[in-house]
This record gives sequence, structure tokens and C-alpha cells, in this order.
Amino acid sequence: MANASVAQVIEALSALYSAPDPQAKKQANKWLDNFQKQPEAWTTADYLLKAEDSNTETRLFAAQTFRQKITYDLRDLDPTARLALRDSLVEQLAVVATTGPKVIMLQLCLALADLAIQLLEWKTAVKDMVDKFGGAPETAVCLLEFLTVLPEELNSNTRLPLTDLEYKEQGSALLESNASEVLKLLIMYMQSSAGNMDLQERVFKCLISWLRAGDVDINILAESPLMNMAFEALDNEELFDVAVDLGVEIIFETRDFNAATSNVVRNIYQFLVPMLDKIRVAKEEEDSDKVRGYCRLFVSAGEAYVPLIIQHPEDLSAVLEGVMACTAYGDLEIVPITFKFWDELTYALMNPRHEQAIAALSRYYDALVDIIIGHLHYPDDTTNWSAEERDDFKDFRHEMGDTLKDCCQVLKPAACLTKPLVQLQKLLANPNAKWQQIEAPIFSLRAMGAEVPDNEEQVLPQILDLLSRLPDHPKIRYAATLVISRYTFWTRTHPQYITYQLNFISAGFQNEEVAAASALALKYLCKDCNELLINYLSELHPFYTSIIRTLPFNDALEVTEAIAHVLAVVPVSGLQDALQQFCLPLAQDLHGIAVKEPNTHSRGDSQKACDLLELIAAFIAIIHPDVPLGQPNPCVNFVNELWPIFDLCLKNLGTDSEVCEQLGKCFKNCVNSYRMSFVPLLPQLMDRLVTGFQVSGFSIYLFVSYRIIREYAEGGDDNAAVCFSLVERLSQIMFTKANNSKFDDMPDVVEEYFGLLTATLETAPTHLLQSALFPTVFQLGFTGLSMGHVRGLSSVIVFYRRLLGTALSVDELVPADGSRSVASIGQNGARILEQFRVNGNAFVRLIFTGLIYHYTWDVISDIASIIKSLSQILPLETSEWVVTVVNEIPEANLSSHNKNEFLNSYMSAINEKQWAKARRVLSDFITSYRRKNAIDRSSK
Repeated sequence: MANASVAQVIEALSALYSAPDPQAKKQANKWLDNFQKQPEAWTTADYLLKAEDSNTETRLFAAQTFRQKITYDLRDLDPTARLALRDSLVEQLAVVATTGPKVIMLQLCLALADLAIQLLEWKTAVKDMVDKFGGAPETAVCLLEFLTVLPEELNSNTRLPLTDLEYKEQGSALLESNASEVLKLLIMYMQSSAGNMDLQERVFKCLISWLRAGDVDINILAESPLMNMAFEALDNEELFDVAVDLGVEIIFETRDFNAATSNVVRNIYQFLVPMLDKIRVAKEEEDSDKVRGYCRLFVSAGEAYVPLIIQHPEDLSAVLEGVMACTAYGDLEIVPITFKFWDELTYALMNPRHEQAIAALSRYYDALVDIIIGHLHYPDDTTNWSAEERDDFKDFRHEMGDTLKDCCQVLKPAACLTKPLVQLQKLLANPNAKWQQIEAPIFSLRAMGAEVPDNEEQVLPQILDLLSRLPDHPKIRYAATLVISRYTFWTRTHPQYITYQLNFISAGFQNEEVAAASALALKYLCKDCNELLINYLSELHPFYTSIIRTLPFNDALEVTEAIAHVLAVVPVSGLQDALQQFCLPLAQDLHGIAVKEPNTHSRGDSQKACDLLELIAAFIAIIHPDVPLGQPNPCVNFVNELWPIFDLCLKNLGTDSEVCEQLGKCFKNCVNSYRMSFVPLLPQLMDRLVTGFQVSGFSIYLFVSYRIIREYAEGGDDNAAVCFSLVERLSQIMFTKANNSKFDDMPDVVEEYFGLLTATLETAPTHLLQSALFPTVFQLGFTGLSMGHVRGLSSVIVFYRRLLGTALSVDELVPADGSRSVASIGQNGARILEQFRVNGNAFVRLIFTGLIYHYTWDVISDIASIIKSLSQILPLETSEWVVTVVNEIPEANLSSHNKNEFLNSYMSAINEKQWAKARRVLSDFITSYRRKNAIDRSSK
């Protein structure tokens, strides 16, 4: 034990708890965190835990340190030291068990549980702890704490370095073989607790832990006094919450109903029946905590017993009544607890084998529709609602909408639609009806739309006729407009309603509160009924040109998409004229902005240019007629007319990133929409991409180039050559930028550039690998391997992984000695192998440095795959590179023992081609190294 360490820890703890300066607290916390990773932390923690003059904070830190060291560093101790550690912790726990405080007792119990799980030779841990602490009442709490955390740590602490087989063996030794004895112990404690609520609560928590671990036989539990005690405890205010938790776990354990558990389920049901009166009382008293607890029990029973409910609905009516009572409760935080049950019950009822059960259960769904519509009502006064409360209620309404869909499936749509229709008819006859009362059933109509067939003739016509009679209130108008948007698929088969709906939607644009709904409704009407609306283009044109300049952008985009869906079905012969009619006004407005000299545009000009480009991009994305290859494509011809305006944007707005982003979206949509029809304009687009990247350096031009490679590079050698020429030109610009800027200063560019290279490698590998460009690209990636930006780094790593995958796909490995010669592989594989042979040492050094110091944890899998592939094509060299890099790690950071342990395990896995093991060994090594050497793990 180092006295200096003890003094430093005490000083740091004093600063952590007492220093007035937040920065001093932060530094102290960081120092203590780093100290726990050092070897001397074992002895220092032992001293501080046992020292009589240590205060609570110091002893707590010592106990926490033991848990940390046992979790991460137990392998640093030899077997004798591990057993000595066990004995010491047990003795310290015995002291704390009687003197406290409980927070230290918990940490020591956690430390001992983690030790028992890892100490494979300590098979009698549970028995030993029972013998040590089970005989005296004053130590019962300590024993129960240990028995509670042991199953939790075994099943949830994934940081413990055990194999799956070791976990399984420890689960058997520690839990399965001791479950019956632990159950007897818990019964004994409950029977002798004599009103000790704290002890009873701990017994229940311990039982919950063992139930969740799956090691308690529910039939044995049901025959014990604990079953009755658990449900009777619901009448005890102090035990109510833990009793609910325990009841839920007991019910869950009986979810697989069979002959063996039938009596248990019957017993549970007998406890549920009287709860109907209890939940009624709790609702009357507005005791939401009690209602929530009973709700959890009823819903758990409902979800567990869905098959039984379908077979015997009358026999389990109490469960259904209980869930229904909870769904009807006014607390909207409790109501959603029930939704999963209704969803699962509905799913089961939709099975044709269960069709006969629908009649018996339909009355519950019938009532459920009324309940949900009632919950949909906005409160009379929402003026004091926060933005978060408004969002929560909005989300809640959509959740309830899903339950209404369930009702439609069971009752059939006509029956469900009739309910809001009848309500609306009554409300419209009442001059004193509030808007909230009218809006709720209208919202329910929208929610049920997904379940209504397009041939529904009974109720929907009445509903649509009713819309014209609704009060002119913006909230009601908004909801009604969205009903139209939801049923446009129905309108397609009922074209007589189109004129009325168009007029209804158009009128909504005059009200700012309704305009967004009108834009959405117009979009869906035009999308679903586009062929029926071609004859309305003469009316839509003046409407569009007049309104598009006045709407907020999001609404303008919806309306533009609406018009584009109609234009998409215009005959090819008239399409170019139609495009010019609707789209040229946008282009003219854009020209008026773009023609201004560079650096003279206001922020408003730039934003307007962005908006106009996005509207044009929407036309390009949606309108792509089926034109036979070789025949003129009117859309491509129209884009050709737009080139001068696009060029002006590049020339005069080419340094505005937002404008270029939208311009790039136009280019990308041209490729996606027109595909091979766009080939004649491809050289012009490539020139603009190169120019744009040269001028601005923005990554959007690389992304569009990526789409070009994906779309055209596999279309034959000529197309591949043209596409690769684009890659070459962009690469020359990239090389210059790499010489003048750091990769971390342009991460999006790096990400898109290496994505472009990967796409080239996958579509036209020979063009890239046999070019003079390849060696330079290979070296350029080394800079990217040191990046801090996650997505840029990932793009570089994926490129190298694809390179190795390409090499391995050329020919099979030579099986004899695992070595490969250049002559035995294809031309492309040889070029890849050549680069790795020359640069492999530096490459391995870079990726290991990244793994050790700064890579995020989610790239470890990719790196492991890279090293695996390297080991396959260059086994001897890769082994030498890995050994060299690991051995160069300073002894102060990694001992020779740990180096050899890792290298032996890793090389063994590689030699035996156990790739999953190799990945795990590498991951464990990196995790251990970074923790011990205080590497930031926040990105994990």
C-alpha cells in the first residue's frame, strides 16, 4: 500500500465533495476515475475501506473501486489473490451489515456478486453467504441485498469478461441449483418479519430478481405462502408498489399456459376479481398511483392470457373489465399502458381460427370506440399548455388512432365510422356544441382511414356530405381537411366528389391556420386521383401560380408535389408544354435572383433561390414518364432548357452551401428519375459537377457523382470509362484540397469522396485498380485513418475493407501453407496486394493507433474484418506487423504479460481461422487497454 496514493485519494475526494470550484470538482472526479484503473488501486481501496478514520465518502469510494476493479481487472490477480480478495470483502461486508451505511453495503454486495460470477472455482457462493449472514436478524438485510443483485449482475452485466459457456455454467451453479433453498429462505423471512415492512419489501425485491432470472419454478412458488403474501400486500400502502412489481412478474411467468400452470392461473384470477372494486374506488378517489398499479396488473394478465381470453372470454371477463376500466380512466399517462393489450388481442382475433370469438368480444371494442373518441377531445382551455404538453397530447392522439384501427378490424369499418357520424349529427343539431366536441369525432375519422376499403358505400358518403355543414372554425376546418387527405384513395373510385373536395381544399388556403392541412390534402388528392385531375389543369394553373408565392415554403412544397403528381400522368406529347407552363415561372424567378453579380445577394435572395431550386427538384423527382430508350424524353428536354439558369447559380451563387445543396438535389433527381434517358446530358452534368467542386469544395457534388457511378458505371465499358473520367477529374481536385487542408476540417468531403471511390470499386473495379490514380488514392486514405470525425473515418475504413474484399474475391486462397503469390491471383488482386505488401506495416500501425486511442467502438468490427482479410492474403506479414505494433506499446501502458496474452490468443484465433474469436479477443484487448490508460470512452 502506497501512503502517497492514500493521501492523494483523500485529497481528491475532499475536493470532489467540498471544493466550491466546479472545475476543481471535475478535475478531482477525473483523477479518481483514472486512479481506479491503476494497479495500486487494489491495495489503496483495501486500506481505505478498513481504516477506522475513513469517512462515509471515502469508504464508499473504496467499495466502488473494488467493484470497478473486479469488473475490469480481476484477471490481473493470481488465483490465490482472488480468493484472499473474496475473504476480505466478505469480512468487510459483515462489518457493514451491522454498522452501515446501506449505500456501502450495496456496493460491496455488487462487488461480491461480480466476483462470484467470475470466480469459477467458487461454486458455493450462495450457500457460503447464507451460512455467513442468514443466521442473525441484523444481517438478513445484507444477505437479501446480495441475493437480489446476484441474478441481476449475472443476467445484465455484459462488462464481465466471460464466455457464453462460462455465463451458462455460472448461471447453473449460482442460481438454478440454489433456487429452491433461496425460496425457502424468503418464506422464512416473511413469516418471521413481524410487521417489518423494510424486510418484507426486500424479500419481495429479491423474489422479483430471481423470477426475472427464470430460476424459480412458478408452480413451486404458487404452492408456497409467498403467492398469497404477494397479492395480499397490495392492501398495504407501504408495500403496494413492490407488490405490483412482484404480481406482474408472477403473471408473466404463467404466460405459457399449459396443464402444469392451469391451477396457478386460476389462483391468480381469483386475486384479480376483487381488484375490480379496488380500481373503482381508486378511480373515484382520483388516486392515479393506485390506478396505475392495478392497471399494470390487469394489462399484464391480459397480455399473458390472450389465448385464454379468446377461448374463454366469459371466464376471464374480470381481466377484460379491468383493462377497460383503465382505458376509460381520465389520466392520459395511464391510458396508453392498455394499448398493447388491445393490439395483441386484435392481432389474435384476426386469425381465421378465432373468428368465433369476435361476437363475444365485440361489445368491449364497441365501448372502446366511444372511450377513445372521448379521450380525443381537446380540453376546454389549453392556453396554459406548454409546447411539450401540446406535443405529448398530439402524440397521444396518434397512439389512440392505432387503437381505433384495431376496433375497425374487429367491428368492421362501417360500424366504427357510424359512431363518429352519429355523434357529429347530434352535435351539429346542437347550437351550443363546443368546437372540441366536434373536432374529436372528426379526428377519429381520419385515424380510422387506413382500415376503410375503397368500396365503402354505406357511411363515407354521409360523412363527406356532412363536411359542408361543419361550423367554420379553424380547428374543425383543419381536422376536416385532413379527413379528405386521408380518404383520397376512396375518392379515386368516387370521382363525383372531386370537384367538391377541390373547392373545399382550395378555400382552406385563405386561412393561415388551415393552409398546411389544405396543402397536404391537395398533395394526396393529386397523388391518388392524378389521372382524374388532368382535366382540371387549366384551373390548377392559375391557382398554383397565384398561391405559390404567398405560402410558407413547406406548404408551397406540398402544393408543388401535388401538381407534379398530376403532371406525371400527362401524355408524353403534351408533357413538355405542361412543364413549361407550371415550372417556368419558378425558373424565371430563380433567374431573376441568380443573374445578380456574385457577392451582391442578400440572405433573403439566397433563401429564395434555395426554395425555388427545391420546388424544381420536386418536379424532377416526381415526373418521370416511361419513354422508350432512343425516343425524346420531354423531361430531359426541359432540363436542357434549365441548364443556363443552373449555370448562373453555379457562377454567381456557387459559394453558398445551401444553394449548392439544392442545386445538387436537382442534379441527383435528374439521374434518379431519367436514368438512361439522361445519358445524352451526362457529359454536361459531369462538367458542372467538376466545376462546382473546383469552385466550392462542397461535398454535394461528390454525392451526385456517387449517384452517377452507381447508376451508369455498370452500363458497359464505354459508360464505365466515361464515369471513371469523372472520378479522375474529381480526384485531382481532391488531391489539391488534401494538400491544403486537414481532413478533419472537411469531414463531409472525405466521407463522400471515399464513398465515391468505394462505389467505383464495386461497379468498375478494373478502371480504378489498373489506373495511375490507385497508388495515390491508397496512400491518401492513410490520412483519413487518423480522422476524428466518425462518418468520414467510417467511409475510409469501408473503402479499405472493400479493397481487401475485392482481392479475396479474385481467386481462392492457396490452401497448403496459406501464403499467396502475385502470380496466383488476378490482375486487380495483384495491384491491391502490391499496395498492402509495401504499405501494410504503416497501415496496421495506423489502425491499431486508432483503435487504442481514438476510434469509436462501433468501428472495431470493421477493423477486425480488415485485419482478418489481411491475414488471409498476407498471413506471415500481417502477423509480423501486429506483433511489432503491439510490442512497441510502452511497458508503462501495457505489461509484457498482457502483450503476450493478447498476441497468443489473437494469433491462435487467426491461425485457426476462428474469426469470431479473433474479433472478440481484439475487442477485449482494446477495451481493457483504453480503460487502464484513461482513454476517453464517452463514444462507446
